Amino acid sequence: MSDDTVPLVMDVMTREVFAVGPDTSLETAARLLIERRVSGAPVIDGDHRVVGVISLSDLADPDRVPSEDLGYPIYYRVTDGWTDEVGGVEYSRPGRVADVMTAAVISVPADATIVEATTRLLQLGVHRLLVVHGDRLSGVVSTVDLLRGFARMHG
Repeated sequence: MSDDTVPLVMDVMTREVFAVGPDTSLETAARLLIERRVSGAPVIDGDHRVVGVISLSDLADPDRVPSEDLGYPIYYRVTDGWTDEVGGVEYSRPGRVADVMTAAVISVPADATIVEATTRLLQLGVHRLLVVHGDRLSGVVSTVDLLRGFARMHG
């Protein structure tokens, strides 16, 4: 990348992402967000397609009432498009990610510029965009990732 070239999302995105499934327990999702020190995580289905996002706000929203359905203590590590399941098969407390997640997927292609991604973040008032290839998760680009890209351009 030359000094006058605007970096692409693929140049600055986080490539190792932790995700949950719709049937992941709310307890597991909350622990994952807290332990990884992130405010949200993608939700992927059994075919590893992105189907939504779960955030700390979703978990704390008193208007989002979880079901009595039991969730699984399973989450996923997605690295460069490869998905590994982490966790067990025991049931947990009632409540599943599907009960409270946001089904809207706000994404950006990996070949978008960081200027395009920043404009999208600002327009939507969010702090992260899922980076997808088709309907599969490739990574996440956050405000911090984008700031790093701009600093690299002008540093």
